[in-house]
Amino acid sequence: MQQQSKIWLQRRTLLEKIKIMKQQTSAATETLDKGKTRIDFTGKTIYIGIDVHKKDWQVAQFHAGLVLGNHRITGSSDQLIDFLKKRYPGADLKCVYECCAWGFNLQRRLTTAGIECIVVHAADVSESDKEKKNKTDKVDALKLARHHAAGLLNAIHVPDEQLQKERNLMRFRKKLLGDLNRSKNRLKSLLKFQGIDIPEKFDNSNWSRNFIIWIEEQATPDPLLFESVEVMLDEVKMQRQLLLKLERKLRRLMSSGRYEAKTKLLTKIPGIGPITSSLFLLEIGDIRRFKSFDALNSFVGFYPGSNSSGEKDIATGISKRKHKQLRTMLVEAAWQAIKKDPALLDAYEQLTKKMKGNKAIIRIARKLLRRMRAVLISGQEYEIGVVK
Repeated sequence: MQQQSKIWLQRRTLLEKIKIMKQQTSAATETLDKGKTRIDFTGKTIYIGIDVHKKDWQVAQFHAGLVLGNHRITGSSDQLIDFLKKRYPGADLKCVYECCAWGFNLQRRLTTAGIECIVVHAADVSESDKEKKNKTDKVDALKLARHHAAGLLNAIHVPDEQLQKERNLMRFRKKLLGDLNRSKNRLKSLLKFQGIDIPEKFDNSNWSRNFIIWIEEQATPDPLLFESVEVMLDEVKMQRQLLLKLERKLRRLMSSGRYEAKTKLLTKIPGIGPITSSLFLLEIGDIRRFKSFDALNSFVGFYPGSNSSGEKDIATGISKRKHKQLRTMLVEAAWQAIKKDPALLDAYEQLTKKMKGNKAIIRIARKLLRRMRAVLISGQEYEIGVVK
């Protein structure tokens, strides 16, 4: 009996020990789990460089000189937001990516989710010789993150969604004009190759209805030639109809309440027509986003370039960094403006005493740009012949 009691006591003692061990193990596990949930990046700034591609994105994370990760994730803004918020809860996230074919949608999605994001021009991101020769997505993403952490990146302007969609009309017009010119040149080349000389009155960039009729008359006697010419003419006609339709839509947009008053102010300036004013308003957006004329001038590209080193200081003419279409149209407008505005004509004549006409007209175009900015900010109409 005593032996059985002794065995029973031993078993009871063993069970109690096991119970205590289990409690200790459970407490330790609970402490670890609580430790995991307490991971918090509050007060820390994580810089995120994103190399954007069609299917996958390379995402580099950088903080206080340390690379926290460089991951490849599916190209989805929702997955990126989920990844960053789960990995760095409470952190101040600052993202950056280069402007590309995928536009500003990622920037808008991240901003909506409460994550700061800037978009930069690829040409503004400097790189070392080693980075150039060992270019990979990981290197590019980490370079963006590091540069952003060092404060070396300047964000480009992100237009609102409405303005971005309205710009599509003007930008497609440019592409359509290019397609139309190529179609015309192909048809002219065919006529030349077939030994058909174009009369001098038709040999220009403006195709009249009479010229199209003349082409059809030249090709009609030869059925084989007519087969090719007919198709090429159909292409030209179709593109001209599309261009006409697009310009009607553009005129309707510019006469809406959002642009009507500004369009009237700009078209009062000599040399500025409906197309130039439309391009200016759609590409510039809010003129007040440029804090000064110099900032606007830098965007358009009329500021002088230079290449200096040591005692050498070489002027390289106007900058190669520009808004190509806007600068070109303003130079064309300047040639028209000097014919209609005595003040600009006088300024042009004074400039041509010191330089060639093609350089002088650049200065006139810059004056024209200054006047365009002035009327939009003041809301007052331009006065012809007044020196400003």
